[in-house]
Amino acid sequence: MGDGRRVLTPWIWLLLVASSPSPGTSICPSRCSCRDDTLSASCVDTALEVVPIQLNPDVEVIELSGNRIANVHYTLTFYTSLRILDVSLNKISSIGAKNFEAQAKLETLNASFNIISTLGKDAFRGLKSLKVLDLSHNQIESIEHGSFKDSHDIQTIDFSHNRITSFEDPTVFNSITSLRTLKLDHNQIIDVPSLLLKNLPSPCVLEKLTLNDNLIEVIEDKSFPPPCAQSMKVLTLGSNVIKEVEKSGFDSLHSLTCLDLSYNNLTYIPTQQLSKLNVLSELDLSGNTFHSVKPVAFQSLFQLATLTISRLPHLNWVDSRAFVDNIRLDTIHIDENPELRRIPTRIFHGNPHLSHVSLRSNALATVDVSHFPLDRLRSLDLSGNPLHCNCSLHWLWKLAQTESQLPSRDSIPLQGNETSPEGQPQLRIVVRNLKCSSPEGLKGQLVTEIPESTVRCETTWLTVAIITALVLALFGATCVVLLLFSSERWLCWCRKGKHSPEPEVDTRRLAPSLHPGSAPPPILMLMPDKHYRDAILSNYIKSESDMKLAEPWMNGDARQNDYSVDMTSSRSKPHIVYV
Repeated sequence: MGDGRRVLTPWIWLLLVASSPSPGTSICPSRCSCRDDTLSASCVDTALEVVPIQLNPDVEVIELSGNRIANVHYTLTFYTSLRILDVSLNKISSIGAKNFEAQAKLETLNASFNIISTLGKDAFRGLKSLKVLDLSHNQIESIEHGSFKDSHDIQTIDFSHNRITSFEDPTVFNSITSLRTLKLDHNQIIDVPSLLLKNLPSPCVLEKLTLNDNLIEVIEDKSFPPPCAQSMKVLTLGSNVIKEVEKSGFDSLHSLTCLDLSYNNLTYIPTQQLSKLNVLSELDLSGNTFHSVKPVAFQSLFQLATLTISRLPHLNWVDSRAFVDNIRLDTIHIDENPELRRIPTRIFHGNPHLSHVSLRSNALATVDVSHFPLDRLRSLDLSGNPLHCNCSLHWLWKLAQTESQLPSRDSIPLQGNETSPEGQPQLRIVVRNLKCSSPEGLKGQLVTEIPESTVRCETTWLTVAIITALVLALFGATCVVLLLFSSERWLCWCRKGKHSPEPEVDTRRLAPSLHPGSAPPPILMLMPDKHYRDAILSNYIKSESDMKLAEPWMNGDARQNDYSVDMTSSRSKPHIVYV
């Protein structure tokens, strides 16, 4: 059986050569569209089972998607000028080997949506000009060494939606010097392919790496090694099972501008790790499990322009200082968070460049006008919230009425740049599904359809009376406090004899010559004035012993502001001077 196949294959090849068109002639298969002026042939969805070989040999573009082609063996030899080949949506199980040796000018090869399982070492031999390779939606499990040894100029490789678990040969791309985009989404990769990145040739020009929908659990410190870490600008890690980002996980990504960490198992915002991404402008943390956005959660992300924190099942609080470092924030999405019932006032006033805010389908019942810098916003979406329609929403009712009179009221693009007739930026809001949830009489009604009287704040006589009573009560309490304070000071004043002058001591009459030598200095005894002395004596003298103690004060009138010195007494005794 095997010998028969080896004999039959050359005969098939000879038959193809014999039936091949001579130069300048071509046959276009039925249901195909062939144009010699553009050197293109399109046989899309024509039920072909083989690649047609009777086309113009100078053809540059062949489209064969949506057919029943099983392989490309020995069928492309005649098309040496081919630049674009599309064989997607067929039944190709193998690329084979050396089937593209004649396609030195081929730049784009699309073999997506087939059943290819393996890429052999000579699968792309001869493709020296290949720039775009799409092998997505196949069943590829392994890539042999040498598969890309001739394809130095590939810029984009798409291996998404395959069965790759790892790259057994980490040098499989080491001959590609121009690789800018590598797509590895929807595989079974359990770790970031750091060895594959490390073996890319230097200088590395890789700018975009997509790893969505894999099985990655941890971003390790060495997940993104040089040389490609420094050139990477876009990194998508959404829909993995990431639960931890190690401390230095993002340290090497100095040029990263877009990061997708959505739909993982993060229980916290990795503030410290993200703070190393100095030029990051777009960040998506949707679909994780953290409960709150803490103060300065996006620290040092001064270039962040677009932030998405939506579909967080446990998010119930966003701190008022969460975005203070994000001074260039332009667009923010906080949508579909079922536990988010309120947001702090003036939360967005610290972002001078903020233009587009979406708070769609949360659990917000009350939204105050102070939440938003309306003079700067270009679009606002509050639809899908259980709004309590009272006078606190009068501002929103007015905006909704204005919006309902503008064109395209059903859908407002978040990046709209409409201007008012005066040439000023015009705020657009989404009015579709902007409904009242309460009170009961307004439940289910669109904000644009309810009468203004239901949301107008009217001042009634009862309100005036309550406010007046509060003001009078506050005034009366203030008067009582002042009266009590004044009374206490008056009592203290009376007790201390405020109406009498304080006793003064004339010390100018005390001369240092009274006690020459080493005699101890005189002791001064201050004598109180008459009114103070009388008050003390009347309150404290209760017995004769008390009278003796007060005897020096009894003749205070004669001794006040005077002194006496006993010059004949011993020098060692102190002198007492009554003043």
